[in-house]
Amino acid sequence: MSEFRVTAQRSDGWWALEIEGPGLRRPAHTQARRLDQAEETVRDLLAVRFDVGLDDPVAATWQITVVPVLGEELATEVARTREVRREADRLRDDAVSRSRQAARRLHDQGLPHRDIGVLLGVSHQAVSKLLAG
Repeated sequence: MSEFRVTAQRSDGWWALEIEGPGLRRPAHTQARRLDQAEETVRDLLAVRFDVGLDDPVAATWQITVVPVLGEELATEVARTREVRREADRLRDDAVSRSRQAARRLHDQGLPHRDIGVLLGVSHQAVSKLLAG
């Protein structure tokens, strides 16, 4: 596996990409309009540089890590935001699991969907989905 590190920095509405990795004597450069296009753009550049097709087995081993340059304060804010979002996803998954379990137990006690919905704070349609899941 060949690992390539791509430093991405904003420049006049584009992301300027600097690629470093094995087989490159010096960094290669390209650009992408959007950050989500960076990896594909780098793969294209590497395919040309190493004279291989994108479907070549060698290209399949390229691991490309794009590192945006944001400045310390903004990078910290972005990292914290991603951390909070991961925690929110975990809590949401836990809430769904607990809701499903409680809905099943309430349903087993013979309660109708509307009553289960009131107890759990969800609609009776959501109760149907919880019981079906």
